[in-house]
Amino acid sequence: MGSDPRHNTYLQLTRLVERITRNFGEKRLTRAVFLDVAKNFDTVWIDGLLYKLTILNFPSYIVRTISLYLRDWTFEASFQTATSSLRGMRAGVAQAALISSVLFSLYVNDMPPPSLYVELALYAYDTAIIATSRKPTLLVSYLESYLDEFQRWLSEWRISMNVSKSTAIIFSRAGRRFIQPRPVTLFAEPIEWVETTRYLGLTLETRITWSPYIDQVRKRTARRLGMLVPLLHRNSDLSVRNGVLLYKQLIRPMMDYACPAWSSAACTHVRSYRCYNPSVFSMLLVPPGT
Repeated sequence: MGSDPRHNTYLQLTRLVERITRNFGEKRLTRAVFLDVAKNFDTVWIDGLLYKLTILNFPSYIVRTISLYLRDWTFEASFQTATSSLRGMRAGVAQAALISSVLFSLYVNDMPPPSLYVELALYAYDTAIIATSRKPTLLVSYLESYLDEFQRWLSEWRISMNVSKSTAIIFSRAGRRFIQPRPVTLFAEPIEWVETTRYLGLTLETRITWSPYIDQVRKRTARRLGMLVPLLHRNSDLSVRNGVLLYKQLIRPMMDYACPAWSSAACTHVRSYRCYNPSVFSMLLVPPGT
């Protein structure tokens, strides 16, 4: 996912949460490793990318055009009064270019296929490796087996990971007790166990109650509303139409982000979260002086 306009982060997050909650119903544990790619677009090996495009049977004129586009970039280094000569780029795609996310997706398209008990959740450069089992020790075994193969693939295609920024978490239903298994490693560096982590802008915690995420969004919403009060206040000269437009552009998207994924949150969390809607509309719609 990530390069198809029909796919968005909502769909990816809903797919991941649905998998975790289904495992809750089947009394299975879900362990996920969220990997942080180091300088994702800047480290794409150009020769490797062109080779993969050829293997994928892209027309030769498209491969040639992309080659000219990528190799046309140059750089120089400056220090005080000294400046180096211009050098050609051997790696990297322009991060701001529209085609960059597509090229990156094609570059990582041949990741090692997961096994029966391991799944991949990929969205552009956000990568999650998910294992399911009823036993914590088997979770470690499944993940270690895949990460060994994944590490060889990373080395072969010159992709580096920020292991220190990567996280591992076990999702389990409330009341389930287990001994924390040993950490898995990548490039001989352990991946830290955490109670909460962020993926595609959503905060996930071990029980999937959504309480930490909703609290965070409530605080961000309150701060943003505080900034907009002079404009949205009933005595403001701003028209109701423009006030509603500000609300739709700056407040509502932040509150509704990925709502299909966290729709299973407890009613108490949702009620406290939605209390901002009436307060906003009371500012917008109540006539001045009342």
